[in-house]
Amino acid sequence: MGQVALTHVTKKFGNLPAVADVSLVVEDAEFLVLLGPSGCGKSTLLRMIAGLEDVTEGVIEIDQKMVNEVEPKDRDLAMVFQSYALYPHLTVRRNIEFPLRTRKVGRSERKRLVADAAEALGLSELLDRKPAQLSGGQRQRVALGRAIVRQPKAFLLDEPLSNLDAKLRVQTRAELVALQRRLKTTMIYVTHDQVEAMTMGQRVAILRDGVLQQVAPPAEVYDRPANAFVAGFIGTPPMNLFDAVVDGGTVNVGNSRLPLGELWNTPAGEYTAGIRPEHLTIIGADPGDGALRGTVEFVESLGHERHVHVRSDCGAILVVRHSSHLAIPVPSELVGLHVATNCIHIFDKATGDRFGGTDS
Repeated sequence: MGQVALTHVTKKFGNLPAVADVSLVVEDAEFLVLLGPSGCGKSTLLRMIAGLEDVTEGVIEIDQKMVNEVEPKDRDLAMVFQSYALYPHLTVRRNIEFPLRTRKVGRSERKRLVADAAEALGLSELLDRKPAQLSGGQRQRVALGRAIVRQPKAFLLDEPLSNLDAKLRVQTRAELVALQRRLKTTMIYVTHDQVEAMTMGQRVAILRDGVLQQVAPPAEVYDRPANAFVAGFIGTPPMNLFDAVVDGGTVNVGNSRLPLGELWNTPAGEYTAGIRPEHLTIIGADPGDGALRGTVEFVESLGHERHVHVRSDCGAILVVRHSSHLAIPVPSELVGLHVATNCIHIFDKATGDRFGGTDS
């Protein structure tokens, strides 16, 4: 079993909290991603689970046993860092089996475990090479192999793909997900890359300034963000956020009035409204009621699609995801923006919380 439970966990450096009152349960065999911007506390949280940082307040449990005072070596966890941390003078085989030697595992068992890990990671033909003879992706797989042979209760991965180029990151992401499914082992994965989080995690835990913002499957985080921070952080391009006034079942944005749809019961008042770029469609310059209006600022062409930046009549810049087979909008062109039905998100202006919570 590899359940990891955190209850009101806090870490302070002096009087400054790096992690503040985090409660979270990672189930056995779950792939959970800790996501957030640099400095949000995700690596500190992972290091506390590993035992590399002391817990200021709260409880960490592994398989329902408190481990706050347990030494890192006795927690039965395997950690993979951003740097490969391989021994340059040892072969791949010796690097992978190193933790087994320190535990005095028998030679025949070491050989079997190394062979199994190498086969799972596609390293069988590279066992006699040294790290200098490997690519970055191969080195990272060796670091993973060294963790796998220990057969730990859980893997802790701290931005392990950051040193790889973009193409190799995509390939290694898929390999990691497939590996976790084969091993049926708990993995807690730290990243600041939302694409990694959304494509790899069964659930995503988003942190900001040490505070847990939302824990949910990727689709729920995207479709029903808990607050304006999550809404603006998740998505490429991110959700468009702008000031709006709700009155009588409509959202008033500048001179435009948009229907609230399923959020018709939102109380009147000032809010932050959000619309994803794919839920906006460019239409004629005089779209009538129920649409936004604006002026094209510039267009980003990405081959398969374009991102059209439009300055709306309320002053906010809105990004529209625009198919490449459609006519290219011209800068300074006046356009209307149709909003897809029931695709407006409403957030409290003061707290940033989603209106009605994540279940609204």
